[in-house]
Amino acid sequence: PVAVLRSRVVMASSSRVLLRWASTTQTLGFRRRAATHGGEAFRPHPREDGTKRWLRPALSRRKWKVARKQALLNGTFGSFSEEAGGWLPEWDEVKEPRILYPHKKHKRERTREARADKIDEAMEIMPDKIREYRDTVKARKPPPGIESLIKRLGRRRN
Repeated sequence: PVAVLRSRVVMASSSRVLLRWASTTQTLGFRRRAATHGGEAFRPHPREDGTKRWLRPALSRRKWKVARKQALLNGTFGSFSEEAGGWLPEWDEVKEPRILYPHKKHKRERTREARADKIDEAMEIMPDKIREYRDTVKARKPPPGIESLIKRLGRRRN
């Protein structure tokens, strides 16, 4: 195992001094794997024994990002050698374009027009329904006269 050379980077702030450790060179293991596998070292790959299982990448995502940043800081971005390290632009991950769909909205917002149409249709037939209801209420009332008065008084309890 080869130790990574580290240097102290000091960043001045208005109230305090922040210390950060930054690696100045890429590890030998990283350089070997990147030289052997190339860009495939950063991607998972299927096992060669015919099973449906996958193997993790030879280099983790964290090491990938650290190595890219080191290459940018050291000026080795765009070239790679096993001795000096570096980073090749084709190793960068290209994300697929994201297709934007309209928002689904709440159900009350999606069905608002249908509900308004339903209410309008119901309001058109509402006078007929009111008239019909009043007629049924009037039909339930007993006819006026002495007979209904006697029946009503007979049902009363004191």
